[in-house]
Amino acid sequence: MAQFYSEKFTKKSKKTTACRQVKIQSLDYQGLGVAKIEGKTWFIENALPGEEIEMRPIDEKRQYGHGKAVKILKKSSERQLPSCAVYRECGGCQMQHIPLALQRETKQKALFQRLQKLQNTPIDFQPMIVGEPNGYRRRTRLSIALQAGKVVIGFRQQGSNHIIPLTECEVLLPSLSALLPKLSELLTAWQNKKALGHIELVQADNTIAMLFRHVGTLSEKDAVALKIFAAREELSLFVMISEQQIEHWCGQSPYYVVSGCQIGFSMRDFIQVNAELNAKMVSQALAWLGPSKNDRILDLFCGVGNFTLPLAKMAGQVVGVEGVIEMVQQAKQNAEFNQLENVAFYQTNLDEPFIEQPWAQEPFNKVLLDPARNGAWFCLDHLCALAPERICYVSCNPATLVRDAQKLIEQGYRLEKVAMIDMFPQTGHLESISVFVKAT
Repeated sequence: MAQFYSEKFTKKSKKTTACRQVKIQSLDYQGLGVAKIEGKTWFIENALPGEEIEMRPIDEKRQYGHGKAVKILKKSSERQLPSCAVYRECGGCQMQHIPLALQRETKQKALFQRLQKLQNTPIDFQPMIVGEPNGYRRRTRLSIALQAGKVVIGFRQQGSNHIIPLTECEVLLPSLSALLPKLSELLTAWQNKKALGHIELVQADNTIAMLFRHVGTLSEKDAVALKIFAAREELSLFVMISEQQIEHWCGQSPYYVVSGCQIGFSMRDFIQVNAELNAKMVSQALAWLGPSKNDRILDLFCGVGNFTLPLAKMAGQVVGVEGVIEMVQQAKQNAEFNQLENVAFYQTNLDEPFIEQPWAQEPFNKVLLDPARNGAWFCLDHLCALAPERICYVSCNPATLVRDAQKLIEQGYRLEKVAMIDMFPQTGHLESISVFVKAT
């Protein structure tokens, strides 16, 4: 069912508790079963097409409802047993009960159907870009809490502040998953347990970086234990004493390599969590934009240069624009390290008009967009005023992609190609890459 709803279920209007028996008609792209009850559409967790279930309503609005299957009365032959022991409680993955092929088929069908409705001319829907279904996440944030007087480390339970203790995680890279029980052992002996915040782990190409969030100054004993742990596990250790203060205690500064470019990043910088799929995605963007020495290319929402620097190796001139000044500074350092002199980076608030910005005074014939989940709606008018001939749009939210695609089409562009990227297997997240060309 190609329905992309934008309201969040957490914005509750009314709540009912009586369980109801329903038959599931289809599956939406987030892995929720879809059913009709008295004309209203319901999205139901842990339910597959053809199943008859007992549903407990979680939230009900005027146009749709959200529920959870609490009992399977008639089971689908497609249903599989989740391999994770805490799958039902954790909530980090939503689709382990769904075969991988069905996950991908459902996501792709929903996206393609909705996009094709936007224009009369056919869209070249490309094969899905895929990778490993497990062991793919190179970055994670772990919550820490005192529960029943014991330190637990893991992920927050779906819809709750309760922490699900973890000793392993199937979607993390094995190198990160292996650290979970070791971190639990370290924190069990911690002196000031109430000052523990959270831990972020990133598998870079040169190191595993760990950001340790602690409220206030660490005791001498805890600081020594943390340094010994980092040295033994060969970690690059960063300690966050406050929101504004991160100290680099030991180890190398992290980086990763994509399309022959070394991309350094800080622990606060955004990077794609799936390294394998990020490399494929960058390669696809390069192929579809086809950069040459005659091109002047604009990369909006450029981050630390994930697309910008590979583009600069092939194009005549590239300009990267980002709203976060620290990421702009990092991108400049990355360009210098990679000895790329045909690229420039600027900090600009992209929800404000940018036609008069110095970097926009020269024409751009090609553009790459990689916005956050809220999309690029607020900058599309200004972008279209630059009249690029080709736009490559990388999206992590199908709802905002469809909205923005409609606006680009109204502004005289044609959606030429689309490919879904299975960046986050076992979850309801959907990444995609599209190309728009100026209609002639």
